[in-house]
Amino acid sequence: MHNLVKFVIALSLLFIAITEVNASVNQDTGEIRGVVKNAETGEPISWMSILIQDLEMNTHTHEDGVFVFENVPVGTHTVTFRRIGYVTENIDVQVEAGEVAEIEVELKQAAVRGEMVEVHAHGVHRDELDFEPDHSISGRRLRQALGQTIAETLEDEPGLAQRSMGPAPARPVLRGLGGDRLLILEDGGRTGDLSATAADHALAIEPMTAEEIELVRGPSTLIYGSNTLGGVINVRRGQIPATLPNHHHGSISAQGESVNWGSSGGFRAYGPLNSEFAYRADASVRNAFDVRTPAGTLDNTGITTYNASAGGSWHPSWGMTGFSGNYYETNYGVPGGEGIAQAHPSGVDIEMYRYYLEGKSRFELGDNFARRLDLNATHSYYHHKELEYDFQDRPVVGSEFGVLTTNVRADFHHRGGSLIDRGIIGGWYEHRDYATGGHTFPFGSVENGFAGFAYQNWNMLEDWNLESALRYDYRIVTPSREDTDIEGIPVRERKFGGLSASVKVEHHVNPNLSAGFIGMRSFQAPGIDELFSKGPHLAVYRFERGNPEMDTESGLGTELYLNYRNDRLRLQASVFRNQVDGYIHSSDTGEPSDRRPSLNVYQFDGNRALMHGFEINYSYRIFDWLKHNAMVSYVRGEFIDEDEPAPFLSTADDLGLPMMPPLNGRAELEYQYTSMSIGARARFATQQDRVDEFEAPTDGYIVGDIFAQYNFDYGGWMHTLSLNIENVLNTEYRQHLSQIREIMPEPGRNVKLLYRVYF
Repeated sequence: MHNLVKFVIALSLLFIAITEVNASVNQDTGEIRGVVKNAETGEPISWMSILIQDLEMNTHTHEDGVFVFENVPVGTHTVTFRRIGYVTENIDVQVEAGEVAEIEVELKQAAVRGEMVEVHAHGVHRDELDFEPDHSISGRRLRQALGQTIAETLEDEPGLAQRSMGPAPARPVLRGLGGDRLLILEDGGRTGDLSATAADHALAIEPMTAEEIELVRGPSTLIYGSNTLGGVINVRRGQIPATLPNHHHGSISAQGESVNWGSSGGFRAYGPLNSEFAYRADASVRNAFDVRTPAGTLDNTGITTYNASAGGSWHPSWGMTGFSGNYYETNYGVPGGEGIAQAHPSGVDIEMYRYYLEGKSRFELGDNFARRLDLNATHSYYHHKELEYDFQDRPVVGSEFGVLTTNVRADFHHRGGSLIDRGIIGGWYEHRDYATGGHTFPFGSVENGFAGFAYQNWNMLEDWNLESALRYDYRIVTPSREDTDIEGIPVRERKFGGLSASVKVEHHVNPNLSAGFIGMRSFQAPGIDELFSKGPHLAVYRFERGNPEMDTESGLGTELYLNYRNDRLRLQASVFRNQVDGYIHSSDTGEPSDRRPSLNVYQFDGNRALMHGFEINYSYRIFDWLKHNAMVSYVRGEFIDEDEPAPFLSTADDLGLPMMPPLNGRAELEYQYTSMSIGARARFATQQDRVDEFEAPTDGYIVGDIFAQYNFDYGGWMHTLSLNIENVLNTEYRQHLSQIREIMPEPGRNVKLLYRVYF
């Protein structure tokens, strides 16, 4: 904690050192100031994108729904209010010299997409001139869903599940794709952790201080990475203020839950330091004990987490520049037990921390072709230690990782002509210095990655929209030692290069109905662990063996989707097919390790795989005060023959891909009256018996929940209460993506209460 205190003090001194700057007032301009609210609940709408079309000025609402445009030329201007999940509204506003035009806007909810996970393209700065995001979860829905991890928070969203080895290291899985195939970002940047490499590695993002969680699919994902067949999840925390707030904002939160006697609390605050400088700061703490299940207590599942960040930005006339720093520390347990965990019956304790620095600059170019240049750089130091226990119950370091990661990205935003509407051309560089200790890896490695990409939105007919993207990646993996081998295969430097591409076509049939197609080719180079693993990894119950000759992975994904909405009904349906050549995974060989007979050898390899399925998300307003929501998703996966043409759909009833979620969904009924809502939900999954050779099947289940939310104003602040009673009947059930399901079932009845006040 001493490092955390020093870190926060250093950042605070930087803020105090900022000099006051007085802004000049242009007497030929005025201001537009207002607030945006939900027409049904009266709750302020945060992160609403607002655009003055003729001036190409854009901003967004803050947590209290307030927005401000300064230095607006005198005259009448059309202001557009747009956000996924709400009806777009255009309002004409008259601006007088030296005056403030005040407006209040109430927006009705619209598309079903607003009920899902909203995804952005620009992390903390959403620019409507580039491309519209797909889905988002924020505000009222984020408070209701807020869990211990990002994966738990998103678990009930269509197509999403959570891979888990206890509650702390849970990570999202989308359409059966997890790990490196589902890129998770923090404010648009790489997290620098190792959560994608193993099930016991936690994601270094705290959901308590998240302002919005976003998901994007399709061509725009290639701005962030080449292997985004599953999509991109971006956790928006706004550590660097992208716009200059007009006043101070913030929130204070406290949450408790009964299933693990867990408690957490946090705050975030941001606002102007003067007419050109803005600040943001947040901090949170989380503590939980062992999880209780209907079959008993799941030992060694406690967690303690500390998180703090601070950032600032300067907003001169030419754009924005800013920086931020974050410290994240967590200690958690991975449970042990009989059977698969007999190698460490007492479990493994994990200590992890991360320092994260970020800098951003935005240059408004104002040219007919050149619109904006964005520069982004991040640097992180990640340290991870896994503690095992000997026969005298003394802690022993089993595995230890240290990773230094530096990322640099440049995005050039441009307008087009008669054919190209707008787009982004950019480049990306990553350097990773990977050090290891303990018994898992015999040596460290260094990775250098380079990429160039282009995203374009094309002008077409009025009712059609076309997006496309192209990206090329080149990666060099250099081990610190080349005088060794793995099962007779020499360890040596490897170089990989590959092309990824995507296209999206959408047709707006009428104001209520749209249909579209997404196609993607993805590319993935094998990572350090997949190439050079050679040792026991007790926390995941296996002896891991890499393949120094591992080849690249390429995927071909297609999706057809349909969206319909009217005043009462909202419906989204999609079908998808993903074929992956060289599907990188580790397989249980069924052979015990010579060094650790209690652990089976897991061999990394690349095979051919096919996944296909569907998602349906539905919402129907029965009465103005009563709404019915339902969702169902399914993915079927299997390995297919390398030497034969791939089938369009898999039909075999034999072995399936490992860790594939079964058919699952939810149905809920919700009563809404002004600032109060209450409802009940049923979550279900069917039996999963299409499993890999050494994977156990799981039974189906139905679990019931109750939820409620209430908002009220007091003392000029908005207060919110969110109640969830999960697994009301204390049902015993097992999730197929839980790697500890043979030890204990999922958590039992859990009463969870969140109180949050906005100021």
